[in-house]
Amino acid sequence: MEHPSEPEKSSPEGIRPTFVRPPGLEFAMGIALFAMILMVFFLIQSTVFIHGVLLRSPDIQADGFSFELLKDPRMEQRMNDLVYNGDLVAMEALWSGLVCTLLIVLTVFYWKRRQARTFLGLRAPHWKHVLIWFGAFLMLGVIIELLAYLSPSFRTDFMERVIGSTSNVLWLYLGVGVMAPVFEEFLLRGLLFGSIRHMVDEHATVALTAGVFTLMHMQYDPVVMLLILPMGIVLGYSRSRSGSIWVPIILHTANNMVSVMAP
Repeated sequence: MEHPSEPEKSSPEGIRPTFVRPPGLEFAMGIALFAMILMVFFLIQSTVFIHGVLLRSPDIQADGFSFELLKDPRMEQRMNDLVYNGDLVAMEALWSGLVCTLLIVLTVFYWKRRQARTFLGLRAPHWKHVLIWFGAFLMLGVIIELLAYLSPSFRTDFMERVIGSTSNVLWLYLGVGVMAPVFEEFLLRGLLFGSIRHMVDEHATVALTAGVFTLMHMQYDPVVMLLILPMGIVLGYSRSRSGSIWVPIILHTANNMVSVMAP
């Protein structure tokens, strides 16, 4: 693109495709792929969670699995008891993130071919971009922590409950600290960002991806989710202004690692 605020062109710099699809079709294909990835993501998370619940419930597991079992009061109670279990949360994040990130990369390279790297932002970032956006993200983090300190409504005990119930914090670092932000950035600031840019400018794209980013964190209270929105905006602009998906991945990973270390 010639300028970051202009709509995405069908032929990025230096690339001359053998054919060009209309921007609307490219957008529709990207959104369809986004929806498919989300379905696979939730399917894997649900499968890993249910499998983990059954492994920790030998009395229920002895009955054998069936979809009717999910309506069993004993199973419902066990799922409620283990929904914040750190080991399960780590495995859900690790497996769903790993599989879906690979799926995004493979499908986008098949779809975009020579344009895939530009579409996903797979370029090494300049160190100045990393420092500038890390500083901006750090300032935002300080403001968020200050708001949480001043108002209890902005606080959440989600990570404290998760960490308090884990038996191996290393898996939590790998799943929640690393794999979750890598997947979310490839999904939102990679696939979704690139798809929306076929139709609208930089600012609208950043706003839309930030909104979806916020909605993907519905494990938090609505008030806490309001603090996630500006994080999504900073991550979005770090992607668009640097031209590299690795900048928001670095910022997002740093945020999640700190959340695990000091919830």
